[in-house]
Amino acid sequence: MTQQPLLDPPAGSSILDEADTLLARGRAGDVVDLLAPHVGREPEDVAAWHRMARARLDLGDARGAMRAAWAAWQQDPDGTESLYWISRSCTAAGEHDEAIATAVSACRQDPGNPRLHDLLGRAQLADGRIADAVANLQVAVELAGYDADLHVTYGLALFAAGRPLTAREAVDRALILEPAHRGARETLARFETALRGVIDAPSLAEAADVFAESLRVRPGGARRPGAARDAFAYVMRVSFVWFFTALLGVGALDLMNLVTVPDGLYLTLLCSAGMFALVARLARPALT
Repeated sequence: MTQQPLLDPPAGSSILDEADTLLARGRAGDVVDLLAPHVGREPEDVAAWHRMARARLDLGDARGAMRAAWAAWQQDPDGTESLYWISRSCTAAGEHDEAIATAVSACRQDPGNPRLHDLLGRAQLADGRIADAVANLQVAVELAGYDADLHVTYGLALFAAGRPLTAREAVDRALILEPAHRGARETLARFETALRGVIDAPSLAEAADVFAESLRVRPGGARRPGAARDAFAYVMRVSFVWFFTALLGVGALDLMNLVTVPDGLYLTLLCSAGMFALVARLARPALT
């Protein structure tokens, strides 16, 4: 049975807790449904805007994520978390100068936060600034060697710079810190794929260049795998809500004898709502 988006959090749970739960389940479209009316009523809720930005990014909507992140920043211009989501959104949209400048600003405000240096490194890699990323991440790893994510990003930068052995060592350190680190294992698999066919220095340089290019984000952004399908499913769910609401509305008017509703209209609305619900379910099996 298809589970409809939750418009109200369960008793004893805040709307942000519900949003976090939905995000963890991969239901970014439902998070947008949940938070859109909330931020409309309470635009000063910075944390809600942050989750909206993350949900929009998960849906492949970089521009929507940027709008949410900037809305959060306007309420809390000194908050590094808002700068974090602005930078991530700008990177996804291919606006690299803004992404890097914002990440640098966040690092200056909280220089001891490894998450922000990781953000800067990934923004630099997305713009093809490999040397800058290596230099930044090398310092960050020395200061925060306990952060597994930082080691993974450092490994990506090292491999893109043509240093595969050092890159593997960096990722191995991430696995020592967190043996179940999914990103580290996926990165090692990417290294193995990139090194296939490498037999000498020229082929290694070529493999590193191809790998570095795979990390870049061109202007306009890049959708993650499945993002188009998620966005389509979201549109189908919204369409279902509108048609089902219209069906209830005309039914209520008919019961109150305010209008005479043809039977054909009932059938059309019911079939349309059912069709949108079915397509949404088929397009996004993870809804259940």
